[in-house]
Amino acid sequence: MRGSVSPSIDIHAEFFPVETTNARCNVGYLTISVAGKPDDSRRDAVEAIARARGGRAMWRLNPSAGRSYALIELPDGFDLRDISIAPGEVVYETAVIAWAVFPTVPEALPQLYEALGGAGRPRGVLACRPCPQGAIVEWDPDSGGIEIVRKLIDVELRRFCSGRRSELLSPLTPALSAKVAASGLKAPEIAPDRILELLIDA
Repeated sequence: MRGSVSPSIDIHAEFFPVETTNARCNVGYLTISVAGKPDDSRRDAVEAIARARGGRAMWRLNPSAGRSYALIELPDGFDLRDISIAPGEVVYETAVIAWAVFPTVPEALPQLYEALGGAGRPRGVLACRPCPQGAIVEWDPDSGGIEIVRKLIDVELRRFCSGRRSELLSPLTPALSAKVAASGLKAPEIAPDRILELLIDA
């Protein structure tokens, strides 16, 4: 059965049940970042490799940003070489957050690219990629705080009196879902076992 594909930020508890990360501690994650939309044969190949090694894969396709992401859960100790890298792909040996930012003032984009992709970018930022009318920032949330990245974006946009529209592009693990929710709601007590969507099918 094909892995889940979602264009939205809904949490798919049927794919990453709470027991996966709460009860099973011997798992690791890969994130594949792909330019455009991978064809069916490539998605099938990635999902087959994950299943063969006792893991699973979840894709999120984002036509508006022109980039797709796969989150692959594998038993701990996986070898990155087991996942061949196709042209146009980047593979990270962790679960990353990919966030697209679309300023309301297009003139703000060059400064945003520099702030997020230049030498002074925040710790944990892995890449800043241009996309139609926006920028995609990919970062490792274990190395850099969500709040720092978000506040930097808002500081740069304020210089141009620009608002923004944002879109989460990458699938998230339950732990990352809780971290994003806790940051956005300023509620540090939020944890995977307190998110209803993750409990429904647990």
